[in-house]
Amino acid sequence: MKTTHVYPWIMQETIRKDFLITVTQPMTAGQISRRTGIPKDTCSHIIAQCSAQSLLICLNPQQRNSRLYGLTSHGRKIRKQLCESTNLPFKEYEQPDINWSLFGSVCFNHRSAVIRTMSGPIQPSEIKRVLRMHQSSIKISANNIRDIIKQLLSKNIVRSVKVNKKAHLRYELTELGIQLQRLLRQAQA
Repeated sequence: MKTTHVYPWIMQETIRKDFLITVTQPMTAGQISRRTGIPKDTCSHIIAQCSAQSLLICLNPQQRNSRLYGLTSHGRKIRKQLCESTNLPFKEYEQPDINWSLFGSVCFNHRSAVIRTMSGPIQPSEIKRVLRMHQSSIKISANNIRDIIKQLLSKNIVRSVKVNKKAHLRYELTELGIQLQRLLRQAQA
């Protein structure tokens, strides 16, 4: 579809414009909703409309939950045009080369909270304390955190670390985990 037909369609509604400007990396409907304040069901509807206009593409269509949507090359052109016309700073669209199904699986609230919290070798109980202090709205037990750590270990997102003179293992992010953490933090910002 030509840019000349899609651009006026985007400009007809402020909500579409805000939506498209917000997509700075592959994101789920929930992440876009939290970032823009647009209700999640409305985000899902706009995603369907933008996909029909060839602006977005699903990067992990095999998943039922946490589907990630990224801009197509046509969508990037429209986003750049929107930023220029509204005098917003344009930041180039980032799409690193990672397993998007894996990223989609860590976008769930508890998993993403655990990954975003990890900074250096840390125990599950320490993660719980940090989450209680900084994100009091999230309800998660230490057992849930241990289960999440086991899942992350099996996917090579975290690794166990033995710290001298400490009885229990600590866990830290691998290179893949650091890359996923960066994407999760950018989506939340």
